[in-house]
Amino acid sequence: MRPMPQVLIPWNPAEAITVAQAAAIARKSARTVRDWAAQYDIGRRVVGEDWMLSRVALLMLLEGDRASLAAYLAGDRESQTVTDHFRRAKVELGDGPS
Repeated sequence: MRPMPQVLIPWNPAEAITVAQAAAIARKSARTVRDWAAQYDIGRRVVGEDWMLSRVALLMLLEGDRASLAAYLAGDRESQTVTDHFRRAKVELGDGPS
């Protein structure tokens, strides 16, 4: 059994984007973005909502940076490769509740 992907954990509202926002950034359909969220673990379903995606994980995926995405999904929020993506996505690393 694989570990649970740590996408949007801890919860950081500045990092979370809607399917529509992610589709606009990626220039893809909402359906494609939902598929990516499930296939690549770049988002999660939120109670009472559709999918919420990580702006940072989406950037990693779009850039083909699988190593950084794997580190992010494993819970890494400290290594330079991950924090560089947070900076470029203009997302502050938050310490909010998960």
